[in-house]
Amino acid sequence: MAVTKSTQSAPRRNQAERSAATRQALLDATLECLVQDGYANTTTARVAERAGVSRGAHLHHFQTRDALLAAAAEHLTLRRGEKLLEAADALPAGPDRVARGLDLLWESYANPLYQATLDLWTHGRTDEELRRHLIPIERQLDRQTMELSRRLFPDAAARSDFEHVIELALATIRGLVVLDTLHAGGTRAAKQWASCRGQLVALFEDAGAAPS
Repeated sequence: MAVTKSTQSAPRRNQAERSAATRQALLDATLECLVQDGYANTTTARVAERAGVSRGAHLHHFQTRDALLAAAAEHLTLRRGEKLLEAADALPAGPDRVARGLDLLWESYANPLYQATLDLWTHGRTDEELRRHLIPIERQLDRQTMELSRRLFPDAAARSDFEHVIELALATIRGLVVLDTLHAGGTRAAKQWASCRGQLVALFEDAGAAPS
């Protein structure tokens, strides 16, 4: 008796699922373009081609280039938050927690995706529409980072000056990351981070030990 090959196919997606998949593909393609090609070369045509969708499909989801870029930045922010909160919850307690927590913050900025967002923010300075889209995302990122920081550094979080300590750490990290902007794969920032982290660890541990 002959065995016939199954012709059963995967269930067809409905319109909402296809629309969500197209939107996701556009956002992922935008981030890839920003990282690999830069802001100036991240055109709607190039994004649509990379995503494998038509120009019309792009316009259905995002009416302007700035709206697409801002949506990609927001998508990245949400994805970053989910991954970092998972990593924060997985950190064990102990003497190395502060240093490891600071390294998590560092890694969330010292990467090509953050360099791409710097490109966006820089152009937002003189592009009024882009800036209008980015300001709420910047505030969302700040709230997300503060929530993450309270999870990373629970001993220091009760301090009245905790937010100031976090702001200092973030200013240090962001400032160092800029060092490698013109040098892809550069190591200057990473070398300086090792020293700066030690000073920040002492600051966090002092904050955690002092009464609120």
